[in-house]
Amino acid sequence: MRRNKVRQLRESIPLSIAELARRAGLAYQTVTKMERGLPTRKYSELKVAKALNKKYEDVFLISTTDHLIHRS
Repeated sequence: MRRNKVRQLRESIPLSIAELARRAGLAYQTVTKMERGLPTRKYSELKVAKALNKKYEDVFLISTTDHLIHRS
C-alpha cells in the first residue's frame, strides 16, 4: 500500500473526487485507487499533485523507515 495525502488535501480544499479527477484529466476510478493507496502510474500521480497545486513530494509520501535494514 502506498501512503499519500490525496484525500486529506482534496477534502481540505474542498473538492469532490469527481472534480479532482476532472481537473487532473483522470478517471474517477484512478483517483479513488490513489486515495486507497493502490498502485497507480507516476504520471497520474503527477497530474493529481498539479491539480492540487502541490509538489509531488508533498502529496506522495516516501517513508525513509521503509528502506532501513534492521540489524540485531
